[in-house]
Amino acid sequence: MERIRIRRLALATVLGALTLIPVATANAGSMPGNRQELTPGRGFDHVAVLPALLPNSKENTSSIAQNNGNAPATIVMDIYTPQGVQIPSATVVYPNVPPGGTRVFAQALNTGLTPGFRGVGVISSDQPINALLVRDIESSSNFAKSYSIHNAYPTGGTKVTLPYVANALDNTYNTRFAIANTGAAEACVTILYTFPGGAKTPVTDAGSGAAACAGGGYKIPVGGQISFAPTAVDGAIPMPASTSNSIMAATITTSASTVTVGVDAFLSGGLRKLASYDGFIVGGAGDTTDDVGTTISIPLAIKLDGYYTQILLSNANASAANATITYTGNTGTYTVPLTIAANGTGSHSVYEAVGNIPEGFVGAATVTSDQPLAAVLFRSKMTSAGSYIDEDLYTAVNGVPTDRATTSAKFPLIFRRAYASGGAGGYNTWVSVSVANGGTANVTVTAINDTSNSAPGCNAAGTYQATKTITGSFIFYQGLTTDSGIGATPPGCFWGGMTITSDVPIIAIANATNDLNLGDNDGLYNAFGN
Repeated sequence: MERIRIRRLALATVLGALTLIPVATANAGSMPGNRQELTPGRGFDHVAVLPALLPNSKENTSSIAQNNGNAPATIVMDIYTPQGVQIPSATVVYPNVPPGGTRVFAQALNTGLTPGFRGVGVISSDQPINALLVRDIESSSNFAKSYSIHNAYPTGGTKVTLPYVANALDNTYNTRFAIANTGAAEACVTILYTFPGGAKTPVTDAGSGAAACAGGGYKIPVGGQISFAPTAVDGAIPMPASTSNSIMAATITTSASTVTVGVDAFLSGGLRKLASYDGFIVGGAGDTTDDVGTTISIPLAIKLDGYYTQILLSNANASAANATITYTGNTGTYTVPLTIAANGTGSHSVYEAVGNIPEGFVGAATVTSDQPLAAVLFRSKMTSAGSYIDEDLYTAVNGVPTDRATTSAKFPLIFRRAYASGGAGGYNTWVSVSVANGGTANVTVTAINDTSNSAPGCNAAGTYQATKTITGSFIFYQGLTTDSGIGATPPGCFWGGMTITSDVPIIAIANATNDLNLGDNDGLYNAFGN
C-alpha cells in the first residue's frame, strides 16, 4: 500500500509574535456522530496521511489531491482524532475525478469538525495520487496571512540533510523542523549541526535519558514524530544551546528505520515571512533516486524590481566539495565558484558581489559539484531594488538533481484569477520549467478545472491544452492571456490541476499567490514527476 506522510509542522505557537491561537492546547472535537477505530485506506491501494489538520482557528490546513492515474478516480478523505478514532461526520468523498484532475479538502469548511480540532486526515483513492498540504496562518492583530506549501512523498531515508537551519539568529531568524518515522521499526535519530566556513565546531545531538534509544539517538516510534525549534514551545525539543544565534546546516541519520523531514523558516518579529522546504534524502554513491546530486537544477533565479533569490547548499560528505553555480537568463550567463567543507554549508545571493548579476535578471540556475550536494532556493522581495528593506514575501523550494528529471511534471494546485474582484487579480499561479540538459524541449500543457471549487464563476468543467517550445527555461504566468499554459484562450477563472509532458526531461516548480490579503501570500512547491 502506497503511503504518503505529510509532516506535523505545528507553527501556531512557535510563531509567538504573530499572536496566533496555540493549537497545542486545543482539544480534539467533532460534530456528533458514531466513532470508529482507525482503519485507513478503505481498501484502496493509494493512501496519503496528513497529520495536524487545523480547521477554523488562526492556523488552517487544506489538503489537495491530484489523480495521478490513467482512469477516473474516487478520492476520499477520512478524519481521525490523534488517538485514531474516526469521525464519520467529517468524511468527504469525491467520485469521478478525471486523470490529472484535483480536489481540495479544506478543513476550515468541513462542517463535521469543530473549531480547535486537531487530528489526522487520510486521503485514499483507487488511483495513484499526488498530495500537497497548504498551511494558512492568520494574525489575530491585523489579519495578515502567512502561507506555505509542502509536498508529500511516499518514502523516507536513513540520512537526510537540511541546507538551512537557523536558531534565533539575531533574535529574528528561526526554523522549526519535524522528523517523522516512515519505516516499520523504531527510529533512533542523531542530528549533526555544522556552520558556514567552520565558524564553530560541529555539534552532535543524540538525545539523552528517556528520550533516547538504548544505543543512542532520539527515539521516534513507528508512525511517530518529533520536532526541533529554538524553544520548547508546542512540545518541540530545543536545539542545543551551543547552536543559538546561528545559521547552519543539519544532517539527520537514523538506524533501523527511515525518516522524512519538513522544515519551516520564519521570523520571530515584524514581517510575516514563512517559507517551507522538505529535507533531502542522501543515498549512496551513484544513487539516482535520492535528493542530492552533482548537477542540480534550480528552475528560478531572479534579481528584478526588488525580487531576489538565494541558494543554500549542504555537503553531507566526508570530503570538501568544489562547486559552481551557473546563472543563465535574459541578461546573460554568470558563474559563482564555491568551496563547501565536509559536512558543511554554503550559500549565494544574487545581491552578492561575486557573480556580478545585474538588476533585471530573470532565469534559472544550475549547481555543479565534485561531491553530491543538496540545494534549496529561497525567494524574497525588497521594497525596491537594492533597498535591503524586505517585504513579507518569503518562499522556498528544493533544487532537483538533473538525474531526477522526468518527461512529465504534475501540479495539484493551479489558479487563474480565482476570486478576482475590482482591481484585484485574485489567486494566481506561475509555473517555471527548466530543461534538464539546458537545451530545447517541446512541451504540452494540459490544465483540468476542479468542478468542485468554491470560487464564484470558476467551477465550470473544462480541459485546456497548449504547446510551447522552451530553450533553457520558461515561466508560464497563469494570470496572463498569452503563454498562460491554460489553452490558447484561457477562461476568465480557473482553479484546478496541470500536467506538462515533454519530449526531453524537465524540472519544474509552481508558485501560488494572491493580492487579496495582507502578509506573505506566496507558496512555492516542486512539481511531481512521472
